[in-house]
Amino acid sequence: MTLLSIARPSALRTNQTRNEYGDFVKGFAHAVDRYAADCKNIPSVNIIEESHAYKIQLVAPGFSKDEFSVNIEKEILTISANVPNDEQNKIQYLLNEFTKCGFSRSFTLGKAINTEKINAEYKDGILTITLSKSEEAIVKPPRSISVS
Repeated sequence: MTLLSIARPSALRTNQTRNEYGDFVKGFAHAVDRYAADCKNIPSVNIIEESHAYKIQLVAPGFSKDEFSVNIEKEILTISANVPNDEQNKIQYLLNEFTKCGFSRSFTLGKAINTEKINAEYKDGILTITLSKSEEAIVKPPRSISVS
């Protein structure tokens, strides 16, 4: 077995540089933690195209269907959920690695969606929004035209 030796620059061997390097690493780790804390309120989505509709699947485990709000205003679909603050305050955690937090996500729909035919279903922790395509957006299958 061959061992690879990595020589560190002499500047990293001084106490002053080690502290600066350690401070840099700690600062970076703190920024990553802060970013993760800011992003944890944004649930992941899948967007699926079918022949007559689009589906948005939003992962939101632990919610009840009554906590969701799905609204359309000026071709913008907004999906949100609110969690009462007192619900989290009732529980004393020994370890809390995930929380049930309120969120809001918005999607621009455009003219391809028939906004009168939108359905929502919540099952197994996944909220599925079905957006029917408008007649203009549905791709028609090829057909033959006979010449007379």
